[in-house]
Amino acid sequence: MHNNDLKKDIMTACIIMHNMIIEDERDLNSPIVEERDVPPPNVEFVEDEDTQFQEFLARFRQIKDATAHFALRNALIEHLWNEYSNSEN
Repeated sequence: MHNNDLKKDIMTACIIMHNMIIEDERDLNSPIVEERDVPPPNVEFVEDEDTQFQEFLARFRQIKDATAHFALRNALIEHLWNEYSNSEN
């Protein structure tokens, strides 16, 4: 098995276990909240198309940042490991 396949399997297992825990802890008798008060987003309109395109590229780079992706993924794995490997249940 390749290292990437192992990482993928570990991450998939973490996600599945997380979903199982959430499902187990869910209160079936609690009311479902369908509506939330959310403040409207603060949107700035840009007249300059070049500036707008550069801002788009900056956001795109943030989304595709592999270092940030792996840091967030590893933080999630570590959190789940610490949270549930030391619990009494």
